Amino acid sequence: LVSAQSVPPFFKMTSHSVSWHVRAIAGMLLLWTLYYNVLGFATSSFPKSAISHLRGCESRSVVHGGFQTTQSGKTRAVFASPLIGVVGLVASVGAASAAAAKVPRKVTSRIEWYRKVKRVGTDAIFDVTIPKPLGLKIENFPQKDKEGAGVSKIQPNGNTDKVNRRVCVDDEPGAGMWVLEGDRIMAVNGVDTEDGDIDKIVGEIMGNDGPEVTLTLMRNTRKGPIRIVMMPEGYMCTVRRNSRLSAAAEMAAGRDLKYGCIDGWCGTCWHRERTTNGIFKPCCDVLTGDWDNVMPLVITPKPERAGDSTLLNPRGV
Repeated sequence: LVSAQSVPPFFKMTSHSVSWHVRAIAGMLLLWTLYYNVLGFATSSFPKSAISHLRGCESRSVVHGGFQTTQSGKTRAVFASPLIGVVGLVASVGAASAAAAKVPRKVTSRIEWYRKVKRVGTDAIFDVTIPKPLGLKIENFPQKDKEGAGVSKIQPNGNTDKVNRRVCVDDEPGAGMWVLEGDRIMAVNGVDTEDGDIDKIVGEIMGNDGPEVTLTLMRNTRKGPIRIVMMPEGYMCTVRRNSRLSAAAEMAAGRDLKYGCIDGWCGTCWHRERTTNGIFKPCCDVLTGDWDNVMPLVITPKPERAGDSTLLNPRGV
């Protein structure tokens, strides 16, 4: 008899080590099965009939007049051409990804814009959170019949301008509301500033230790100015009511523009608005009180027909 002390360590198997060896052997068998059955490979050590079976065909010997021949046909095995299935799966995933990339991003609808604010008559009240420094100018309203203080200027490339660009130009989902010149400041971080005390407003903004400031703003949606966004450049400007749309186009171009017609009949200067898909004609349209300035007016050139551009080469000039 051999004592336990003389048994080599390799043969000293506890229940845990036996279980580990069993799992290792099972894993190797699984890899072997995948290698030969799923991927369809075979080696020369396999019989030809087995190799044919793994590669998706069957063979059998048939005797014809004393001569033995081999016939091949479609296999009845489940492992036929597994590589074709793998390649097809990869191609399907790639095609689905390409199709998803071509799907246009959803544009914020009119109802979604309206849900961002609370309505009090023709006024809209909403919150905007802006990182410090805000990058805007606050003044008391010059009108004698209008109390309070509001936003008189937005600094280009400042934090407020960046917030506006994310909301108005990029139309980021869930980006919230934006700031417009003429908005009245009703509260700063929840502290009431409706009385329009500039020192109080500045004190609340500067006294906050946080990196951001939340402004509660009120906007007249029918008489206040309108934010125009000229695409695809993303140029933003603010115009008064009853101004011609051509004024925004000239501000975007940085020069005076001449048009080939005065009533928009030629169709070469037509633009489409992003939210409403309405047609706007810079040559003749006037921005009236019909536009709800909760939404920016984002227009993209969509000429109805080709022709000499009314913005660049008007007829007769």
